[in-house]
Amino acid sequence: MAQLMMKHTQFKFCPKCGTPLVLKMRGDRQRPVCPACGFVVYLNPAVAAGTLVEMDGRVVLIRRGVEPRQGYWGLPAGYVEADESAEEAAIRETHEEAGLEVELDDLLGVYSFGGGARERGVLVLYSAHAVGGELRAGDDALDARTFAPDELPEIAFSTHRDALREWRRARAVIYRTATLDEADVVAQINERYDFEEGRDYRQYVLDPQNELLVAVDDSQVVGFSSLTFHPWNGTANLNQIFVQPNYRRWGIATLLIKYALDVAGEHGARTVIAEAPVNNPVLMVYLKAGFRVCGFIDVYYPPSAHQQSTALFLAYDLASLSPDGTD
Repeated sequence: MAQLMMKHTQFKFCPKCGTPLVLKMRGDRQRPVCPACGFVVYLNPAVAAGTLVEMDGRVVLIRRGVEPRQGYWGLPAGYVEADESAEEAAIRETHEEAGLEVELDDLLGVYSFGGGARERGVLVLYSAHAVGGELRAGDDALDARTFAPDELPEIAFSTHRDALREWRRARAVIYRTATLDEADVVAQINERYDFEEGRDYRQYVLDPQNELLVAVDDSQVVGFSSLTFHPWNGTANLNQIFVQPNYRRWGIATLLIKYALDVAGEHGARTVIAEAPVNNPVLMVYLKAGFRVCGFIDVYYPPSAHQQSTALFLAYDLASLSPDGTD
C-alpha cells in the first residue's frame, strides 16, 4: 500500500522546500509528508465531467481514438481543468469530442472509478441537449454517432456502462392510461408522499372527462400524471407530475408530459394548462417541455404546503387560433 501511495503522487520531493517525501500517519492513513517543513501531499481523486446527450431517442457516443480503451465507445467526457467548473468541462468536452454545442439539463450522477493499481477518480455526468454544432468526431475521437437503446456498442469504461444501463432502463418505461388496479397503486403513492388528501384516482379512470396516466417499468408504476378536460373552452388541466425517487433525473417526467400532451390532443384540447409553485423544480421541467408562463396567483397554496405560496400558471398550445377564432 505504501509503494502504491507513493506511485500515485506526482510529487517525490516536497514542492515547498525540495526535501524527499516520506510516508507518515496523518489523520486516519499514511500520507506523503515532508520531514523538513511538514508539508502534506493529499492524494485526491481526479475529477472528470461528461454528458449524456439524447437526440431523437438515441444517445450520442464517441469512439475513442487514444488509450486507454482505444477503439471502444463512450460518452463525451474528460478531465476538469483547474480553471473551470465541472459544468464548463462537460460542455467543453462534448464540443471537442462530438462537435455539439449543448446546454446541461440535470445532474445524472457521480460515478467513482479506478482503484488498485489505477488512479482513482470521479465522473460527474450531466444530461444535456444539443443547441448547435454538428455531430462529428473531434478531439481524440475516431467517430461520433447516435445509438438506440437496443444497439449500444462495446463501451470503454464501467462508469459509462453504468450510466447507459440506467438510461436504457429508463427508455424501456411504458406510458399509458391507467387501469383501475394502477389507480389504486397511484392512490397508495399519493398517501405515502402526502400529495393531496382524499383524491379519488379511480374516478380519473372511470370519468370520461379525466385521464390518469402512468409510467410503468416491468409492471411497476414508477410515475403518474392526470388530465382533466374542459370541452367548453377546449382546455385540459395537467394536474400532477410525479416520478418515483429512484427513477428521477432520466427524463421520465419530460416523457410523461409529452404523453399527456398527446392524450390531450386526442381528446380535442387546444391548450393544456399546468400550475407549479415558483420554488418547485417541476417548473423547469414544464418550461423545457415547451410550456409558457401565462399568469400567477401570489397567494394560492397554504403556507404549510410550500415555502412560497405563489403559483405560476403555464400553458402549452396544441393548436393555434386565427384572429376570427377558427383553426
